[in-house]
Amino acid sequence: MSVAIKDNQVHVWQVNLKTIPADATKFTGTLSPDELERAGKLKFQRDREHFILSHSQLRLILSKYCHCLPGELSFRYNSCKKPLISNTEFGELKFNMSHSDDLMLVGLCKCNEIGIDVEKVREVDELENIANENFSDQEIKYLMDSSDKTNTFFKIWTRKEAFIKAIGKGIHFPLKSFCVEFKSPGSLEHLVILHHPSWPDQWRTSDLKVSDGYVASLAINSDKFKISYFQL
Repeated sequence: MSVAIKDNQVHVWQVNLKTIPADATKFTGTLSPDELERAGKLKFQRDREHFILSHSQLRLILSKYCHCLPGELSFRYNSCKKPLISNTEFGELKFNMSHSDDLMLVGLCKCNEIGIDVEKVREVDELENIANENFSDQEIKYLMDSSDKTNTFFKIWTRKEAFIKAIGKGIHFPLKSFCVEFKSPGSLEHLVILHHPSWPDQWRTSDLKVSDGYVASLAINSDKFKISYFQL
């Protein structure tokens, strides 16, 4: 099945890794030697299986847009290990992947940079200390005023993680150096990334609709986009 994506569209795929047959070795044929080497370096079998399953499913999703076999895709990585499609004919397709526990999300769009993050909601030890180290003053106030601090913590965290994944900086970009705004005037869905002088104002973050017990967000350098959801 082929899937087309238009300008200003964002496609979000949800994959429950528990529904995929447990024998992860059957999916290794679609992975590159580099991916297999990275999987082999993981200490625990569950982590190795998750890596193989998630990367094989990512290839399967991308192949629907690139009209090729999953194993024909190749990737390159920036200095912070953000993956990009290296096949020149598919270069305009941007994507990002995230998974937590058994839930995997893939976000795709054309041309615009995109980041995605999902977290299983759980109790966090020293939640306020972590927030003080990573959140802006505005975000901390929003968290402290919330009646559900755990859920609000992950709501903020996933937006910030999605943004640094979108710009391809990963752990090298301080979470405390920028702020996500939760009460953007005139906008109920798209939330502005504020207070960072190095990045332009068109960056937006948005909640994502995911399975119960999880919180997810995306970030994209566009102020006009529509999200569509798919399930693998």
